[in-house]
Amino acid sequence: MRTRPRYITVIEAETGMKLGAPATVINQGKLFSLPAGHKLTDDNLLQLAAHRVEFIFVTEPDPRPDGQVAVDAAKAAHRVMEIFAGADLNDPIVATLFNQVIIYRSA
Repeated sequence: MRTRPRYITVIEAETGMKLGAPATVINQGKLFSLPAGHKLTDDNLLQLAAHRVEFIFVTEPDPRPDGQVAVDAAKAAHRVMEIFAGADLNDPIVATLFNQVIIYRSA
């Protein structure tokens, strides 16, 4: 099954969700880290809250049919193009930001 990435608050996180990116934090000089792909447990959720992690990146099942995914991606790309209409995409920093936003919004 296809998955879809999403940033959520730790409060929204549920046992069994998979991390889409590592969750790493240094709190009071101590490193706490969970790898990408890790399936969250109740203990992990308590640890994330204790380390004051606010947001995590998870992957969730995407039940949308292929046609809807294509339509949603086209709408998102159009909206990002509108937002960046006045931007100088020849500037490497702006171009990198643009590319990352397109990738994220098109998922």
